[in-house]
Amino acid sequence: MGYYVIMIVSVMAFMGMLASMYYSQAARRQQREDELMKENDQLKQIMKDQQELLEEERVRIGHDLHDDLAQLLAGTRLALGNLRLEPTLSGRNKSLLLRIDHDLNDLLNRIQNIIWNLSPAELSDKGLSHALWKMCDQLKELRSFYIDFLEMGKAKRLPAADELLIFRIVQEIVNNAMRHSLAWNINMKMYWTETQLKIEVKDDGIGRERAATTERTSKSSRSGQGRGLPGIQKRAELIGAQVTTEPIAKGTLFIVSYPLRSNPTTIS
Repeated sequence: MGYYVIMIVSVMAFMGMLASMYYSQAARRQQREDELMKENDQLKQIMKDQQELLEEERVRIGHDLHDDLAQLLAGTRLALGNLRLEPTLSGRNKSLLLRIDHDLNDLLNRIQNIIWNLSPAELSDKGLSHALWKMCDQLKELRSFYIDFLEMGKAKRLPAADELLIFRIVQEIVNNAMRHSLAWNINMKMYWTETQLKIEVKDDGIGRERAATTERTSKSSRSGQGRGLPGIQKRAELIGAQVTTEPIAKGTLFIVSYPLRSNPTTIS
């Protein structure tokens, strides 16, 4: 009888030791998970702070361009216009001044587009849909490729910080297509539902698989896109969005998915 009691006590002690080890490991695992979550939250906050600083710098540069360079070019055009009215100028010189004025006007328009891309006023005033449409409309003026914009569903206003990050994500995708994929056509579609915003950006460029080969022969032309994709993913993570790609016959299809967490305001 005493033997069985000892055996039962030993088994219970062993089971108690196993339970203690299990709960100890579980506690350490939970502590580690809490630490990782805390570190992840800290990294996200650092990224948000960096993003805010970057946007502040964009706004500052945009203001400097507007206040200095754009104003200087506008003043130079005005002076040239007055000079063309001089009666002593020959017809050839007037034609030359007209050509210079045309080039200055083109340069001024390009600078104004840069200023807008750095700090799009329509984004805060009229929302993400209008800002993306405006971006596509401005890019059409380059005439070196075709870009189309289509929106379906009822557009909504999102939190300002989220709208800004989504705009930057799409802007980076379009810039990569223009600069690195050698695309001739870009199609952008926005789909609004009650629970999600989905933005598709499709180009007919060289595509990701061919891009890997091109990178080996022309690193300078592809290195920018390689750095841009991680930045796109990191921006998306900050607002709970996802950026994925799907294989297509030619080019690349990017899909930006953003969940509508609350009741966003519908734009009439």
